[in-house]
Amino acid sequence: MLIGGMSPALLAGLLYLGSGLGLQLVLCFQRKNSLHELAQLSSRHRLKLIGAIFSGGIVAPICLAFGIKYGSASEVSLLLNLETVATTIIAWLVFKEYIGPYVWTGKALILIGACLVVLKADGGMTFSLSGVLVICACVFWGIDNNLTRDVEELSSTVLASVKGLAAGLFSIFLSLLFTAGAATLPQIAGALTIGALSYGLSLVLFVEALRKIGAARTATFFAVGPFFGTLLSVALLGERPPAAYWLATVLMLAGIALLYLEVHRHRHVHEEMAHAHPHIHDEHHDHEHPEGEGDLSHDHYHVHRPMSHSHVHWPDIHHQHHHH
Repeated sequence: MLIGGMSPALLAGLLYLGSGLGLQLVLCFQRKNSLHELAQLSSRHRLKLIGAIFSGGIVAPICLAFGIKYGSASEVSLLLNLETVATTIIAWLVFKEYIGPYVWTGKALILIGACLVVLKADGGMTFSLSGVLVICACVFWGIDNNLTRDVEELSSTVLASVKGLAAGLFSIFLSLLFTAGAATLPQIAGALTIGALSYGLSLVLFVEALRKIGAARTATFFAVGPFFGTLLSVALLGERPPAAYWLATVLMLAGIALLYLEVHRHRHVHEEMAHAHPHIHDEHHDHEHPEGEGDLSHDHYHVHRPMSHSHVHWPDIHHQHHHH
């Protein structure tokens, strides 16, 4: 509804720029200095931040914008569930995150459902251009999700704002350099507003979830979003998806529901580690504060002592142990 004659690169840039600007306003109200946090980043985390910005903030949004341009909103919305599959495979193969049987089965159902959407029977089974572009976007977002989870030295709001500003400015630059698509002031204002309210807020919540339950499971819960996109495409745009789309929806919902059955508990060892992130005092954070701020949520550099215990847990930033 917003695109009109706007180029895909320009649309992606405005959405991300809006998210970055909106979050900068939030940081101003919180009196946080994003430049100070960036200056404190270690070289390892700085490289991961750059990789996350490039893959998830530049390449993926442009692929998605072209996918929207050449495909239907309902097709694109359902195919976005492949992001959770890409994130899981990358988390397992590259970042060695634990993936249990419930997760794998759920991903398989989501993948089967996505195949029903992207494959079109017209004298044979062929991939649509829109489908291929959306799949590429999902793979790059999968890379972004795993890299973002590890940049734990930045607060969620600062991290989301930096990614939005960098990705937005770069995409707008590409649009001005290579495309001739124009945008009206109402379109620009609309894209910036949607970026601030939708992209910005969702990215902050997403980063928080990455740190608390791991990349694979966060991406799975986040996969609920495209279903709302499909429903809105029917309600607002009058699209009428074919029967295969609704079958795909049932399979994908079943895959997501299956993951809620997972309970992961065993005795594990925490090695000594030191990092900075927002936290409250619990069994993993029992350090002392002379100022007496331990009962409230706070953010500072702290050390975790070695310990061993058993409890239900997710592969968050404190539970990256190996499973045999």
